[in-house]
Amino acid sequence: MTTTLRARAGLTGAIALACAGLTGIAAPAHAATPTVDTGAHFLSGELTAGGDHLSISAGGSSYPDYGLTIDAVLGLDAVQTGQSAAQRAATYITKNSAAYTTGGTEGEQYAGATAKLLVFSQAQGLPTSKIVADLKGLETDNGQFKDKSTYGDYSNTMGQSLAVVGLTRAGQPDTKAVDFLLKQQCDDGGFRITFTGSCTGDTDATSLAVQALSAAGGHDAQIDKAIGFISGKQEANGGVVEPGAENGGPNTNSTGLAAVAFSLAGKTTQAAKAKSYVESLQFGCSAPAELRGGYAFDDKTFAEQRAKGSKATVTDQELRATPQALLAISQQPYLKITAGGSAAAPALDCSAAPAPTPTSSSTGTATASATASSTTTGPAVITDGPSDGGNNGLLFGGVAALGGVALAGAGLRRRLRSND
Repeated sequence: MTTTLRARAGLTGAIALACAGLTGIAAPAHAATPTVDTGAHFLSGELTAGGDHLSISAGGSSYPDYGLTIDAVLGLDAVQTGQSAAQRAATYITKNSAAYTTGGTEGEQYAGATAKLLVFSQAQGLPTSKIVADLKGLETDNGQFKDKSTYGDYSNTMGQSLAVVGLTRAGQPDTKAVDFLLKQQCDDGGFRITFTGSCTGDTDATSLAVQALSAAGGHDAQIDKAIGFISGKQEANGGVVEPGAENGGPNTNSTGLAAVAFSLAGKTTQAAKAKSYVESLQFGCSAPAELRGGYAFDDKTFAEQRAKGSKATVTDQELRATPQALLAISQQPYLKITAGGSAAAPALDCSAAPAPTPTSSSTGTATASATASSTTTGPAVITDGPSDGGNNGLLFGGVAALGGVALAGAGLRRRLRSND
């Protein structure tokens, strides 16, 4: 993927999670080959190394990426392991939820971030009444959830879909919100990412819309059309392409979201192929220790990392691809993801295979470059997309002050044409 600037839906976290009962639990046996558990081990390690969160670097400074951290927690929840690290990260998000949803500015409130925070908090079993109220306060008469910000409105279809899922999960289904979402479906069956301009289907936005419509119920015809659009973007190897991606090939993030949509629509063969594609991009014993278990963004970046041998290090792309990869493996929709499972995820056991010596240790910090990606809401933000070589999946993103401009992320999608 290459890098581009694009606004995306932001998300928020709330309330601390207790870690009681997780100490003193023996770690599970090590795995001999890469598995979803070793992928969770990679992600857990990056959260811990980053101070219980993941970050993005820009202008020589590092900022917490709240949205990406939420994605990581939801990914670990989806596969039911790595919960010790997930709960510590959830506590971190809870303490910083206002910074994520408002940019720390009174009177500001980002729709995508608020919707994502709601889904995240529900998955963690946290109180959500205030978040629900905040989200409803952003709904317009036509059902759109719109940002309240001096920087302008950057709300989009992905945030709209999350809002539908969150309110449905809260037992407060919103017909107006669903109707507004349906108006974003294009003639090709796909859903557009923005609410204005020409209507062109977007793979990631469509996959999330399928989750929202499935949660709402009663929209089988529209879901069938959407699945037809996504199916047209799935290649023979199972990978799913995002329209407009600069590298032209499939990527982990779009494929991860599509796998969930396929599963919800009962397309088991297509879901299995998507899962297989994602599994083919997991790093094993031939990679440096710090990279093992993680997932590459696409075939190109996977080959590039392997070619580096012992000099390969963790980049922003693996940090953003791995949470969506775990969704592809579990195929759990946001309506159903719930925290729980084993405290620790097993590391990849490479004792029987020669292992290259890592050249540096991971810091858990993402780089805002052609490989940085995250979906965002709020002011002009760095976002990602599947064609940049980064994450294009459901990255929600974080909020940080960058040169006086709030950087609201929406881990929902990878638009920094590089991979989130």
